[in-house]
Amino acid sequence: MPSKESLAIKELLTAEEFHQKWESLQTIRQYIETLPPYPALSEEQEGFETRCFQSGSGLRMNYYISYGAIEKGTVIYLHGGAYIEEILPPHFAFAKQWTKQTGQTVILPNYPTVPATDAKDLTGLMREFYKFVCPQARGPVFLMGDSAGGALALDMAQSVKGTPQQPKRLILLSPWVDVATNNPVISELGIPQRDVFLQPAGLSEVGKMYAGSLPMDDPAVSPLFGEMKNLPRTVILIGTDDCLLPDARLLRDKLISEGVDTEYWECENMMHVWPLFPMPEAEDALKRLHQWITRD
Repeated sequence: MPSKESLAIKELLTAEEFHQKWESLQTIRQYIETLPPYPALSEEQEGFETRCFQSGSGLRMNYYISYGAIEKGTVIYLHGGAYIEEILPPHFAFAKQWTKQTGQTVILPNYPTVPATDAKDLTGLMREFYKFVCPQARGPVFLMGDSAGGALALDMAQSVKGTPQQPKRLILLSPWVDVATNNPVISELGIPQRDVFLQPAGLSEVGKMYAGSLPMDDPAVSPLFGEMKNLPRTVILIGTDDCLLPDARLLRDKLISEGVDTEYWECENMMHVWPLFPMPEAEDALKRLHQWITRD
């Protein structure tokens, strides 16, 4: 049975009609128009050090560091938000909790958002950022991301596999790995009626904007279509009340078929990115992930 806390969060999101902005291309475009231009996030965040990264092409972004013990390793955490949102309070809270639980340092880049960027520019920037961070890290490097950030983490891992900079582990929380979001199983399972976060129509529209000049099935846009062979040990977390569930299952199958050491944790009645919310199921997920990253 889901906890009373998880049910209360679902009820709150439903009452606030959170998912309605995702119901059509018109509603999501209207929502995007209300967002301030990137970058809007304050440089000062309690408990984090702020630094700035500039790419070879001159793109700049801030990134935030939650310091842990050097020998415990470093997590590069790519936040979600469907490529239209900057880092949100639950991401900072999750990063703090991760450092407290694991002792690891967490780095959160506040990457550019749509419409200020597209897949070609953003994946190029994040690959360059990863190669900038790795030589400075002491101890193992882990890649983690939720939702759109999960897709970016997967792309970054694909870009360095088989090299000395390959991360030790890859952690994907409700990853959005196919921006088309048109898997027929979504409707066959009746997920849109249960998903209090997302709806396929709005996601697909943002996916088109994010793709830019690239096809929506280009691996840089939708890493589900990239090559998985030789990726590091990977874990996927997904809930059954998440429209991204069918594609997470496809990702699991592809990883396993290409020989990647993969764990897949599908949690009944859980919503999109539930580990970021204050509920017992999130605490259990964090403990289980801590055990997983320390397992050899």
